[in-house]
Amino acid sequence: MKKRLIVLACSIASTAVAQIGGGYLGPAVLSGGATGIGNRGGEQVDLRFFAGVNGTYDSSQEPAAIDSKGNLITTGALYGVQASWGAYGSHRWKMATLGLDYHGSWSDYIGGSTANANNSLNQSVQLGYTWQESRRIKIDARVTGGIFNGALGGLGFGAAYNPSDIVQPSTLLFDEKTYYLQGGLNATYIQSPRTSYTFGGQGFENWQQSSQLVGMLGYSATGSVEHKLSKYTSFGFTYSHNHYDYKNAYGQSDIDMGQLFIGTSFARVWSITLQAGVYHAEVTGEQSVTLNPVIAALLGQTSTIQAFYEEKFGPSGGAVLTRKFKQGSLSVSYNRGISPGNGVYLTSESESLTGSYSYTGIRKVGLSVSGGYNRLSSIGQGIEPYRTAYGGAGFTYTLPLSLHFTARYDYRYNQIENYVYKNVGSAVSAGLSFSPGTIPLSIW
Repeated sequence: MKKRLIVLACSIASTAVAQIGGGYLGPAVLSGGATGIGNRGGEQVDLRFFAGVNGTYDSSQEPAAIDSKGNLITTGALYGVQASWGAYGSHRWKMATLGLDYHGSWSDYIGGSTANANNSLNQSVQLGYTWQESRRIKIDARVTGGIFNGALGGLGFGAAYNPSDIVQPSTLLFDEKTYYLQGGLNATYIQSPRTSYTFGGQGFENWQQSSQLVGMLGYSATGSVEHKLSKYTSFGFTYSHNHYDYKNAYGQSDIDMGQLFIGTSFARVWSITLQAGVYHAEVTGEQSVTLNPVIAALLGQTSTIQAFYEEKFGPSGGAVLTRKFKQGSLSVSYNRGISPGNGVYLTSESESLTGSYSYTGIRKVGLSVSGGYNRLSSIGQGIEPYRTAYGGAGFTYTLPLSLHFTARYDYRYNQIENYVYKNVGSAVSAGLSFSPGTIPLSIW
């Protein structure tokens, strides 16, 4: 027991509301701990290791830099070699479950403007632990961290990211090295077979290698109550408080959010969760303002920087729909709320729509397809909204001697509304991986 408590003290969690074992595990957007980590095709799998070598092509990368004429720099087409490795899977004890999803890669590019190419390391990890301490107490823990060097490269690690991560690779504007870490702990008190209460919190930080981008340090605290109407349906209320402090820039935010939720499973293979509520945000920061002509003539400049404070109320909510197949799973989700930003956009209203499908065949084929849309609208910065669309697919085919052919394609589209900035990129990789196992490899 002492060893388990040590593990829990080093990990983080999201809200969880049901006991370990079979059956309905509560609303999908509230589950945490080991839930979903290391799963493939919607099912738990034993721990699996892999390592491989791929040929790779990237249509372009865009660092946070300008040329002598003041234009943003792009590298042009890049191609090279990529080494990849990782592990995923879960293990269940009588009263506990541990889940792991880890990916790493090293890319060596040639071609294009190689002086600006990101020839370096990408890593991403999720580690979750769920422990039924007693009949009434349940503990969920999860830690997430990563290093990645570009928005498009990060998408190739799709299986190791989830919507609760503070850094979302799909929303990044520039291909620059980003580090992030978040962790915490939640506990659920099960008052009765129908009613439970969850309390917890987490801390998080991300920092950017480029001095042109803004890092962030913060924390959150959450609480929720859930009541089961039946074995497969429950409803409740959740409250959260988030605080963001921005590094390399003046600014901070406090966000309070309350939401009602209802979740249900039906036909044995479908589950849906709906959330709806409001948020209250208090944001301070800096913004650029245009000077009136008289002051501009006096100072010899047309604009200046001033501090701002903005208070805002708005709607929040979301929906998650999932379906399990015999060897696969489908998930579609929508979310609206507040985001800490992406290093350029700071505290922002966010809206996202994502979908994914994964298949792990009983013979030789593994397949993963995902895509989505994000929109950020900054609170107080006075800049136009930013939107991005992305998609990707990964494929594995089992060969003799524990070898697997692997291939992946990723696409992104970035645009700042009512502005000339637009960026479209794609990346392709293909190669061989080594991974002993009886079922097809499913890296993503």
